[in-house]
Amino acid sequence: MALTRNRAIEHQFLSFINREQLFNQTDCILLTVSGGLDSVVMAELFRMAGFQYGIAHVNFQLRGAESDEDEAFVRALAERHSVRFHTTRLPAKQQAEEQGISTQMAARHLRYAWFEHLAEENGYAGIATAHHQDDVLETILINLVRGTGLTGLRGIPIRQGRIIRPLWFADRETIGDYAREMELVWRDDSSNASDKYRRNRLRHQVIPVLKEMNPSLLQTLPTTVARLQSADELIDEEMRRSWEIMAENRPEGVFLSIQQLLNQREWAFRLSEWLKPYGFQYVQMDALAEAVRGDGFGQKFASATHQLLRDRDYLVISALQSVANQEIWFNNVPSGVVSIFDHFCLRFEIIESLAGFQIPPNPDIACLDADRISGPLTIRRWQTGDRFQPLGMKGKLSVGNFLTNRKVSLTDRRSAWVVVAGDAIAWLIGYRPDDRYRVTDQTRKILKIERLLVG
Repeated sequence: MALTRNRAIEHQFLSFINREQLFNQTDCILLTVSGGLDSVVMAELFRMAGFQYGIAHVNFQLRGAESDEDEAFVRALAERHSVRFHTTRLPAKQQAEEQGISTQMAARHLRYAWFEHLAEENGYAGIATAHHQDDVLETILINLVRGTGLTGLRGIPIRQGRIIRPLWFADRETIGDYAREMELVWRDDSSNASDKYRRNRLRHQVIPVLKEMNPSLLQTLPTTVARLQSADELIDEEMRRSWEIMAENRPEGVFLSIQQLLNQREWAFRLSEWLKPYGFQYVQMDALAEAVRGDGFGQKFASATHQLLRDRDYLVISALQSVANQEIWFNNVPSGVVSIFDHFCLRFEIIESLAGFQIPPNPDIACLDADRISGPLTIRRWQTGDRFQPLGMKGKLSVGNFLTNRKVSLTDRRSAWVVVAGDAIAWLIGYRPDDRYRVTDQTRKILKIERLLVG
């Protein structure tokens, strides 16, 4: 029996997963399900294909009873599918206020951290989100409005570490047609109808005009994105090649010959790309380029971690010694909030009543067995040679290899800090506690440490 046009999405779904090699037939995948149209269709496609999966839902409690009804709906969906169901309630609004960021950004950070935690704890091979072609287009337009380079014009990637997007090939109309033909039921988020948020304004006001101008806009989008991705990768390859030729490593830092730099085509763009891993921002480039072109001898530029000096014949990139050598030492475990210079704060709290206490699924919070903490506490940047035993692992791993395996950017690698108890790392802040300090059934009291971002 031939597939209807709407149900052809089932064949396209399987073909896309195979072509992109998103996962294997034997893998168990964690589906992130809000209860909305897209995620309900994703769950149905997984069910129809006979894949192994579990369902996760986050309740941010931002819409009162409506949020609770979403949670109950997804729980019932998981029961009908006869799969494992995971749910949690996370304080997006509170974290947004504490960190001075939007509620949407705080919610995104919290939910992805929780999804990663679930995947590691339960052995899921991937984390599937229901992003599709309309989402890709909206993200490209948002990045374009903000200001972006080629990477931002690539939109939402098909794969990002453990995150996979098996509906990336489809558009919202096709997904909706399939849901109606299959008589699926889903929840409508009332906030999606409001133009309060930038994405909704683009969705309701801008994209319809673009589709009117080009009815095949979404059909041509994958090709456009693929071409932009290829161009971006070619540029990255050229940036690495020319950097290896130009950069001269010395004990004092990295030296770039000004004369050789000026002989390069588009040298200012190259320099801006080379300096990104050292924390320099594109907005600094006009002044920096002027110093390179003119008589800028002695001028200094700084990022959060590095200094760039315009010497006579060279640009010299070096680590800020004041940053590299910063550390705070405590003879005993402190209490309350402690400022770690101007970078962030740590809140220390001893939990003595463990009844009903649950470890928050938040990478910015470490819960350690307080009785296992011995010796003074030191808060410092991680150093080459540092090793620890990441929570859940049996053996030790160098911090550098751990960050590499997590695909942490060069900038974030350089700005990573550790909590050291005596001479052992107890927590790689923002990433993973050490397994030797984990909370067990024998734990009598917990040392809870929370990172609070400044600003």
